[in-house]
Amino acid sequence: MLGNKTVNAKNHLEIANVDVVDIAEKFGTPLYVFDEALIRASMRTYREAFTRHYTDFEVAYAGKAFLCSYMCQIVREENLWLDVVSGGEYYLAYTSDFPTERIIFHGNNKTEEERKLVLKEGVGRWVIDSEWELSCLLEEAKGASVTVPVLFRLTPGIDPHTHAYITTGKIDSKFGLSLLEGIAEKTIKKALDSSHLEVRGVHCHIGSQIDTLEPFLKAAEVMLRFMDDFRRKYGYTLVELDLGGGLGVPYLDQDQDRFPSIPTYVEAICKKVKEVCQELSYPLPRLIVEPGRSIVNLAGSTIYRVGTVKEVPGVRKYVAVDGGMTDNPRHILYGAKYQAWLGNRVKGDPLERVAVVGKCCESGDVLIPEIELPAPCPGDVLVVEGTGAYNHSMASNYNLIPRPGVIFLKDGKAELIVRPESFCDLVRRDIIPE
Repeated sequence: MLGNKTVNAKNHLEIANVDVVDIAEKFGTPLYVFDEALIRASMRTYREAFTRHYTDFEVAYAGKAFLCSYMCQIVREENLWLDVVSGGEYYLAYTSDFPTERIIFHGNNKTEEERKLVLKEGVGRWVIDSEWELSCLLEEAKGASVTVPVLFRLTPGIDPHTHAYITTGKIDSKFGLSLLEGIAEKTIKKALDSSHLEVRGVHCHIGSQIDTLEPFLKAAEVMLRFMDDFRRKYGYTLVELDLGGGLGVPYLDQDQDRFPSIPTYVEAICKKVKEVCQELSYPLPRLIVEPGRSIVNLAGSTIYRVGTVKEVPGVRKYVAVDGGMTDNPRHILYGAKYQAWLGNRVKGDPLERVAVVGKCCESGDVLIPEIELPAPCPGDVLVVEGTGAYNHSMASNYNLIPRPGVIFLKDGKAELIVRPESFCDLVRRDIIPE
């Protein structure tokens, strides 16, 4: 099992010492459930690892993985920065009293409304993604009479060989400034001429769910050599290097040894940065990373109730739950693999090979194409593990299905932190003109 899970005397699954059957009965299903202690432990592991290996650093939690008001509070309490990728994520953080001076603002197409909001309320680092964005920001920062600390997102040309949809650092990418034909350096040089931009450094993000260290180390070297070349040409030292996120995590028990641990990852990139800086005689930059999935995914699970159980003789048995691609679109998008347990009877014989499917009007609405479970029946509680990242944040109302609520478990108690949507929520924005 992944995370802090046990089986109690009732043969029920417990997460963080709380019975999932009790959770389902009290709060209903489907439901996202998070182990708060495990989230905080991962955040502290990052900070402690950097403290051992590097002097000047920041860890910025990537809010796109999972974000809500209470999560902002946890990030603040654990002394992390926060990485946001939209005006909506920024607004959530701002209205949750997260300090704006610790927010990193990303996005390949920041709208005028988003830019005005962030310029008005302030930001820790603004990541410029294109020449066009720089032109907009130069005028708008001047008009607002503010000075904005900026990083420049570069595409270092590293292919981490993950799924094509979550690979972002290759030359052919919608993100960032290309190193080809001097585009990146010319853009940064232009920013240096503005008194309203404080050029701090460069940023990259090469992809997601990466299972080896080599791509991270290659990216760090490419970025540092760019920084050194820029210093030699223009006499300006870029003092910050943001290497983004992307560290992968296991979704299945058999993959638990496949991915580098957080301390191993941190030690490796710190060592690489030191080595390259020593070779180039470049001053050690402030080092920033932006982990998301590796902080929240193993801490999150989704609890469902089994409904229809249908057998096609000689073909397959379908076990339908009261959620599906609306609360977890990752299988239909990426072919993501998950494991699950019957929360109300974890251990039992005989095991049956079944497909776990959702309730959407789509044949592709499949959560787990094939898994062995103790003969599922209508009313069973089914728990899918490793859903902490990119489930709540990617959930939709397809088929006008309400999105699940979110529960955090702490000290043996379950607290509702995001209420589940109701049918009323689905129509509250509708207008019928006269």
